Amino acid sequence: MIRALVITHGRIGEELVRVLGMILGPHDGLEAMSNSHRSAQDITEAVKAWLDAGEPGAPAIILVDDYGGSCATASQLACAGRKDTAVLSGVNLAMILGFLTWRDSGDFPDLVSRLVAKGREAIVRLGAR
Repeated sequence: MIRALVITHGRIGEELVRVLGMILGPHDGLEAMSNSHRSAQDITEAVKAWLDAGEPGAPAIILVDDYGGSCATASQLACAGRKDTAVLSGVNLAMILGFLTWRDSGDFPDLVSRLVAKGREAIVRLGAR
């Protein structure tokens, strides 16, 4: 099973994961982590531990809130040299819904591409001006 970790500033990721549980019911393979009160090294080590806790060789996706922030930088460091891992920034509810819906269909690179597209599609201007 492909797993995902949502890493954000504060409790944003935890809340996204909680809301998904309300929408889809219980789900395995999706966790959240906050960078609060953690150094970049602490976050990197926590991500490595999360990756190591999974099935060896199983693909994993890290979803972060801000490109270039501590969550993204630490995730990239933790995933360095690992095959079948992807770090995606700009996490939103649509991306995570897509992950839970599509993770068991298609191959890993296709899933990653679909999640990026879904995240972008979810950003729209509503109403006319």
